[in-house]
Amino acid sequence: MSLVLALGFVQNLVLARILGPEGLGHLAIVNRVMGFAALLATGGLTTSILRYAAAERQENAAWALYQRGLLLAGGLSLIITLAVVLLPATPAWVFDPIAGIWLPLAAIVLPLQSAAYCAIQYCQSRQRMRAKAVLQLVEKLTLVIAMVSGAWLDGFRGAVIAFVIGTTVSSVIAWAFTARFRALPSVPSPIPSGELLRFGAWSVFTNFQGVIVLSADVMCLSALVSDAATVGFYALAVTFQQIVRIPMGAYLDARFPEMVRVSHDVERLRTLRRRMRNHVLGIAAVAVVAVGVIAPWIIPPVFGEPFRASVLPLEILLAGHLFSSLGVAQGRSMLASGWVEGNFWAGLLAAVSNIALNLTLIPIFGIEGAAAATALTYLVWTVSVELMCRWHEGRRVRDRRAT
Repeated sequence: MSLVLALGFVQNLVLARILGPEGLGHLAIVNRVMGFAALLATGGLTTSILRYAAAERQENAAWALYQRGLLLAGGLSLIITLAVVLLPATPAWVFDPIAGIWLPLAAIVLPLQSAAYCAIQYCQSRQRMRAKAVLQLVEKLTLVIAMVSGAWLDGFRGAVIAFVIGTTVSSVIAWAFTARFRALPSVPSPIPSGELLRFGAWSVFTNFQGVIVLSADVMCLSALVSDAATVGFYALAVTFQQIVRIPMGAYLDARFPEMVRVSHDVERLRTLRRRMRNHVLGIAAVAVVAVGVIAPWIIPPVFGEPFRASVLPLEILLAGHLFSSLGVAQGRSMLASGWVEGNFWAGLLAAVSNIALNLTLIPIFGIEGAAAATALTYLVWTVSVELMCRWHEGRRVRDRRAT
């Protein structure tokens, strides 16, 4: 996982160097919209597969559950693809017009992306971490090679075309690779479609708020500033901030199956969560200090003097990452115990705060205002998710005593 995230970081750095601020700004808008679309296209069924397949002891039952989720996600992804293709032609598109021209082409691979995400999550649910790592590595390497080559040959347009080609190839590989694990004999899915969709819908709502927090700053910049180069400066700061999430994400992914296994025991889950929170904070602090010290010395000479404008927003975003590291273990704990609604409400509060802060601060402070809005939003989310997690654990303890 860490290697995959590192490859994504390198890809974004190379694209920034090739495309410059304006081209990077166009690409940032396409990427943000595709992030929203990819989340909606799976209907949260990737999370359903991870949660329920991880709890199944029988391999054939877990496989049947994966197949059911894959079928449902395929149907949803076709609907979302149509919506995204039509979006730039509607009055709702108030963002970068160049990005709007090429977005429909990027959207046609959403069904394939959905299938690949389901396959990857199934591998994780069965603790086939090596298989998951291989799939993610192949996917990312394919995209890195394709998009860097496309950008080098034909700028922003070439990068979008290469994204479609690379996603198609990597998604087919992921589906074929996971098919090797097909379990026999075939059995019905142990979880009905309605429950998969219910849990998935809450997961979409929860993750949707998270995507808003990660993307609203870029989208608001595009709508309010109307300058692709300014968006590009901020996008580079976000790219550097993402590297500090690499070790934290890898740690959380590796520990999540263990959280699911102990989720029936409130005290054991609480003890594990607290230990994970301390570990995550330490990991985040080291990463933030390292990136905060190195980035200001690297950005201007490597990407050009105009990109010096990316340094201050990056420093602000790093503070926000420290805030978020205090809450991620609590969020995973509620997900592992099946109470995804708690993450939703905390995420909803954060999303509303983020949009309001962006609309307030960007007109006054520009890209520094966007960074401050995101950092403050992480603080709001951390406080909210901590309160939600404590309330949920207390309720479980009281219910257990009552029975």
